[in-house]
Amino acid sequence: MKRFFSLIAILSLSFSYGQSSTNHQHNHLKCSFDEHYQNSLNSPQALNELRETEMAIFEAAQRLKQENPLQKNNSSTIVYTVPVVVHIVYASQVDNISVAQIEDAIRVLNEDFQRINADTNLTRTQFKGVASDMQIEFKLAKKDPQGNCTDGITRTQSLQSLSGTESAKIVKWNRERYLNIWVTRNISNTLPSDPNGYTLGYSFFPRTNKVSGDGVILRHDSFGTIGTAAGNDGRTLTHEVGHYFALHHPFAGSCNGTGGSNPVGLLGNSFANDYCDDTPPVDESNFGCNYSVNSCNNDNPNLVDQIENYMDYASCQNMFTEDQKARVHAVLTMSNLRSTLVSVSNHTFTGITNPPVCTPLAIADAERQVVCTNDSLQFFDISEDGDPTSWSWSFPGGSPATSTLENPIVTYASPGKYNVSLTVSNSAGTSSLTYNEFISVKNSTSPFFVTTWVESFESATLPLVVSAVDGGDGNTFQVYANAASHQNNSLVLNQVSNSTGEIDELISPAISTANGVDLNLFFDYAFAAKQNDDEDQLEVYVSRDCGESWIRRRFYNGGRLRTVANTSGIFVPNSPGDWTTETINFNAYIGPDPILIKFVFENGGGNSFYIDNIRFGEGQDVSIPEYDAADMALYPNPTEGSVNVKLSDLSDDELELVIFDISGKQVYLQEIEARGASLDLKLDLPLKPGLYFVNLKGENTQLQEKLRVE
Repeated sequence: MKRFFSLIAILSLSFSYGQSSTNHQHNHLKCSFDEHYQNSLNSPQALNELRETEMAIFEAAQRLKQENPLQKNNSSTIVYTVPVVVHIVYASQVDNISVAQIEDAIRVLNEDFQRINADTNLTRTQFKGVASDMQIEFKLAKKDPQGNCTDGITRTQSLQSLSGTESAKIVKWNRERYLNIWVTRNISNTLPSDPNGYTLGYSFFPRTNKVSGDGVILRHDSFGTIGTAAGNDGRTLTHEVGHYFALHHPFAGSCNGTGGSNPVGLLGNSFANDYCDDTPPVDESNFGCNYSVNSCNNDNPNLVDQIENYMDYASCQNMFTEDQKARVHAVLTMSNLRSTLVSVSNHTFTGITNPPVCTPLAIADAERQVVCTNDSLQFFDISEDGDPTSWSWSFPGGSPATSTLENPIVTYASPGKYNVSLTVSNSAGTSSLTYNEFISVKNSTSPFFVTTWVESFESATLPLVVSAVDGGDGNTFQVYANAASHQNNSLVLNQVSNSTGEIDELISPAISTANGVDLNLFFDYAFAAKQNDDEDQLEVYVSRDCGESWIRRRFYNGGRLRTVANTSGIFVPNSPGDWTTETINFNAYIGPDPILIKFVFENGGGNSFYIDNIRFGEGQDVSIPEYDAADMALYPNPTEGSVNVKLSDLSDDELELVIFDISGKQVYLQEIEARGASLDLKLDLPLKPGLYFVNLKGENTQLQEKLRVE
């Protein structure tokens, strides 16, 4: 998603709550801390409790500043260590993020709280004097509440991950001893002030009577900077942990301390805004990176909006302040709030001090599972629970056939499907795991198929030259004998066994296209949704480098994917009319190197998906109209404002996306720089309900799709 110029302006909305449009009307990204804070005041008892807590924190922070001046800037002296447990609540393997991504998120959190982040030099001169090293570190726990070994990570597969509500907090460790962080597929938006909002996370204010789900919850694609969060700055977690330690938004209370979205006026106007004197008042949340913004019209240049602050939404955050540090330290010294977390006895209880050695759980991964003959392929040890000190790999058919390296590199000389085994050990024990047919090797030097490949799956098992890559739930494409568009069998991706959100792949053999003429791909498929808002989708890709990179050729979802009417029962195609035939021209991919073709299906809640009668070769099927070269898909459609735009087969580098209303008036314009043949965009459109026309224009491109906003 870095492929077009407006990443910082608009389209980064899918990555970070702080990277968004300088025009906040285009942005609906935020945390929902204020709304949860407000909701906690619904009863007089809770109102009194929060008022007393706010006053106690304020007074304790004042004492800390006066009686024990805090060390400023990069003191590098850790004062408090917080044990952390990360609960991964995942819908499918797509959002079952890696240990590396979890550790990366904790790294960013520590850098920001200790002011050793790489962008401290971007703090403006007027704020450098108050920029603070918070003197806090965060460590993944090494003992669970029962005293057992742990790596500070739990994993639970549940569709609650899709809801992202409090019900997603399925596993909860003692909130007095651990900072609980839940990572989910989605975060439910329940903001009445912004019904089209896109919430990335929230946390609860520290209270004497702690809520059951006390801690931080956020989306997997906002957690860290790698893996599913690639392109993110990782600071959603920094922001939410700030709330966990009683920090408010700088724009809380607006300019006079009594407006804004959360009731900071609990303590009266003399304690305006966020209770921190060194964070100037801000009228409303900031987006983008406008250093000249002065939303409260302060004459003092030191009182312009402090957009660098982690507690705002701007995209150039890089600091906490000394007063914010005092509030956080106050919370960590108050016995009825969070002092237990950082106690010496709790460090022993959670294994932060003298951590035990845990037996590792063997888990392996590879940079990709489909390669061509003689390609170099690196494998990775991603074992969990304990840290291995020795490794024993087995690669039947590979070179080398065995290895004791942590992350070895292997080549395969012959096509086929190969097992991979890994044994890991340390002083606590040993663990082994074998992955059957984990690697598929295609014949690229002498492809079995030259300009022609035909497959109708008449064998009882998947052909050796075809690769089915499982998304992680143990269910993938299988031969099916009870339905077919051609002859007797087809392939089915069984919805009954397939997890919602699961992504499964079907990859062709290597096909030589050299000297081909008029090459086309034809395939039949059948699919029924269960209800109109199912989000299943099919994509077709091509690779010219043996799977190192893929170019999307077609995208099908919604009504474009469905071949029959919705059915709540198990769908099985039983007549020719249940199938549709698709054709895609491949003349642009004729060349000296063989190609691979990949079908990718994502389960969005609908029925089973069937594919059959795949034909690749020369000649046109004149009975089937081919799509224009370029392709555009919009989803969800209808939408409440946010829409994903998928573009395929682009031949232009410079494109213009324009939206018109039904009167022909232009209501949106976006210049796009495309650096590849396919592109994904996410737009948060400030459009009123109605019907619109989305146009994509380029020198060789002219596409239009209807979009309905509800």
